[in-house]
Amino acid sequence: MNKIITTILLLASCNILVSQNPTSSEILDFNKSRNKKSKRGLQILGGFALANIGASSYLYTTTNGVDKSFHEMNVMWNGINAIIVGAGLLPKEKNEINLSKTLKWQSNTEAIYIANAAIDLVYCTSGLYLTEKAKTSSKYNDKFKGWGNALAYNGGFLFILDTGMFIVHKRNGKKLLKMMDKIDISTGLTSIKISVHI
Repeated sequence: MNKIITTILLLASCNILVSQNPTSSEILDFNKSRNKKSKRGLQILGGFALANIGASSYLYTTTNGVDKSFHEMNVMWNGINAIIVGAGLLPKEKNEINLSKTLKWQSNTEAIYIANAAIDLVYCTSGLYLTEKAKTSSKYNDKFKGWGNALAYNGGFLFILDTGMFIVHKRNGKKLLKMMDKIDISTGLTSIKISVHI
């Protein structure tokens, strides 16, 4: 019991000296930069989706067999991409000046892009599987091959985009690490000192 009381008294007597956190404008600028980069990625995906929907909608009506199936899947796939882009571009930017939330958002952003890149490889693999399956399916040969080619094509593009976006955000995250480098934390028996180099 004496140890608990002593510990409580020590904690209560701790002096916490906080100099200055990374400035609010630095954190706000970082969040705006991250949001701008994410928006740019969505715009690239949106442009890709609309171009493919337009081209494949036309080519679907003028082709047959494997090509027709390719364009059919391409329109469906990029229709979903267009919906995702539309939802992603709705105004909900996270431009707060809270450092802990900023760190969490940055970590989540990087994790999402690297996870998406892994999923993109599954799309490519599924496409390759369908093209192989087409060789043994006389009834659905054209359909499987066309769909498989479309899955591999779109999965490949998404892999390049998501990997590129991960790299962009990872590099941008170094600015946040530099802000964190300004903070020194040192402890003594009865004090904690946090100082920021500005």
